Amino acid sequence: MMKITKSIGYDIGDTTIDAGDPVFVDISDTPAALYGLYKPYYRIPDDVARATSPAVYDLSKTGTGGRFRFQTDSDYLVIHAEVMPILNDGTGISKNFDIFEYRDGHYYTVGSIYPSQGEGKRYLEGRSRFNGVRMRDLTVYIPIYLNIRRLFIAVRDGSVLLPGLEYTHKTPIVFYGSSIVHGVGASRPSCTYPAIISRRYDTDYINLGFAGAAKCEPAIIDYISTLKMSVFVYDYDHNAPSPAYLAETHYAGYKRFRAVQPDTPVIMASKPDYYNPNVEIEDAEARRQTILESYAKGVAEGDKNLYVIDGSTFYEPEYREESTADGCHPNDVGYLQMAKKFGAIIDGIINGKA
Repeated sequence: MMKITKSIGYDIGDTTIDAGDPVFVDISDTPAALYGLYKPYYRIPDDVARATSPAVYDLSKTGTGGRFRFQTDSDYLVIHAEVMPILNDGTGISKNFDIFEYRDGHYYTVGSIYPSQGEGKRYLEGRSRFNGVRMRDLTVYIPIYLNIRRLFIAVRDGSVLLPGLEYTHKTPIVFYGSSIVHGVGASRPSCTYPAIISRRYDTDYINLGFAGAAKCEPAIIDYISTLKMSVFVYDYDHNAPSPAYLAETHYAGYKRFRAVQPDTPVIMASKPDYYNPNVEIEDAEARRQTILESYAKGVAEGDKNLYVIDGSTFYEPEYREESTADGCHPNDVGYLQMAKKFGAIIDGIINGKA
């Protein structure tokens, strides 16, 4: 247990929060556990990122999929993040920190911090108030695309911090793919399909979505192959520059992974915007067929831990036009439907129902 008092607090200098006796501490100096990141606050090692591509190197420093978990009896939580400039300000880039409480076997939204510090500030800061004083087991999601240099939290003077409960399924699911895996289009970092699956099945996960830059390069596949995981979700179709490129890399990438991890369950998926009117149907169908063929080859070779999802079936037909943020990237409705499709397979794998 860590007792939070002003004697151990950190002077962060410039801040917008002063009421309520907040005491700031560096999250890395507390019992809080960081999940989903290689190290604070990067997703993969620098050498792997550099060997993959300049774009992956830049995106690897964003906190996509990062979370920290702890318990506290404070009636509020302040987050103060020292940041580098946000890399992307495009469609549906969520910049808020989402806060969930784990209670009675379920996750409940208890706050969302939308920072607003104005021009020239190199930090994001905000406070979320809770209803009453009691011990809460909290999970905080780091914003998509945010490049954090240092992260502080503040709680009320005299509060305590404890380690958060561990996930029921401690071995993470690893998701690799495009901006759709990354979470572009989600209104909150907790609304990406990997995050929804994590809460639904109380499982750790690692999000290796690289918007516009997931092209199945050998360096990234070799790195992923070294990770301990319960399931590998292989979902990069959208970033293959052409159907021909996808055909050249998809099965080869799967086999490269299989050479190191022969038994890990793998879920292949084609892109969800099959019916996007801005994409030639011949292009979408060629991509879909490539992935179905990779699956068929793997099964024919005796792979009993291989699964596939036809991306054209992700969205229910009656809600298809309401399922994207821009005709391409899913919105929260679309991500929820994707989570259900992937989740049906993942539930069977990690809970022994396959």
